[in-house]
Amino acid sequence: MPTRVLVTCAALFFLGLPRAALADEAVGVRNAPEGSRDRFAIGIEVGLVIPVADKPLCPSGSECLFGAGLAVGIPFSYRWKQGTGLGFSYELWVQNSDGVYQSTVSQAFAVLLRHSFLADRSLRPLLRARGGVLILGPTFGVDTVGGTAEIAFGGETDINRSTVFSFLLGGQVLSTRPFTTSADGVRRAEGGGVNAALVFRVGIAYLL
Repeated sequence: MPTRVLVTCAALFFLGLPRAALADEAVGVRNAPEGSRDRFAIGIEVGLVIPVADKPLCPSGSECLFGAGLAVGIPFSYRWKQGTGLGFSYELWVQNSDGVYQSTVSQAFAVLLRHSFLADRSLRPLLRARGGVLILGPTFGVDTVGGTAEIAFGGETDINRSTVFSFLLGGQVLSTRPFTTSADGVRRAEGGGVNAALVFRVGIAYLL
């Protein structure tokens, strides 16, 4: 019941928003860049990483190298005017490692698919999915590689005709090959399994 209530409230919120304001009355072009033409977009995002499952990377009785941290990402995509976008992204996580590393650094290279709904609204719901290759180790080192996938939901709004602000809450999973951390001799990710984190991001995209 709570989930249904939240979904219903979110839908009513977005549907009740005013339509995007007209930006250029002389030519009758509205401000929403999604509704004008197909465009490339490049952006920068920053976020907070909150682990919710870490057993493969943090076996019982060992220090945990998959702690809370910060995310910085650069997404690049081609966006069609109806709101769909396809592209790729690079993202860097810097996480607490409980002294196993100076800091744990994860780097993800992923393909992304996004879609913003209600293109004629000033604030539009946004859905995004990503998946790709992961590199994990100490600061810019490589101890193991693996894969990662994420689905995120949020919204976006136009700052001006070529700049869009977005916010997203995502659930991300990652899995790596087994490896041993030299600082403590612990074997990690043995037997497979996935780690998971919630990631809250805000970002700015520039439409080219």
